[in-house]
Amino acid sequence: MKRESKTQYALLGILAQCEMNGYEIRKYIESTISFFWSESFGQIYPTLSKLEKDGLIREWEKTDSNGKKKKVFKVTRSGLEEFRKWMDSSPIQSNKRNELLFKVFFGRHMNPKLLVEQLEGEIQKLKADLKSLKQFQKELKTDWENHPDNEYWNFTLEFAEKQTMLNLDWIEKVKSKIKEKK
Repeated sequence: MKRESKTQYALLGILAQCEMNGYEIRKYIESTISFFWSESFGQIYPTLSKLEKDGLIREWEKTDSNGKKKKVFKVTRSGLEEFRKWMDSSPIQSNKRNELLFKVFFGRHMNPKLLVEQLEGEIQKLKADLKSLKQFQKELKTDWENHPDNEYWNFTLEFAEKQTMLNLDWIEKVKSKIKEKK
């Protein structure tokens, strides 16, 4: 059964926050929600075209603070309605695919040294994620304290931090047990 793409809703939600171009959307994802959501340029640009064709967003020219003109997308009223309708009616579906757990589950078929190396790589990624989360939490407290979405952003950051710490602890334990077996 093919899964429905949620890219259009992600882009509508992001554009409901602020007008952006495709590059800025990708950077926004990387700097804010990448710990639970990702979209590639290959997903973003075709979806922006479809959303514009469907009248859910519109492209317009904006002048930045330096006087430079750039094209950005803005969500339309019908786009915001479509996003809210999806938010209200769509059941939550968590992603069930996890390559880390898959490799550990079938770890007997893998070179233990390589599995430990890959686990160490995951540990380094998680430590970098924690650093990014801390930075984003700091920005929320200083730069976005009065934003109407601040409380919701903090809910997701708290989850991400706890989940990352849990994953880090678990991977460290698994790595130690595999190293003991060698």
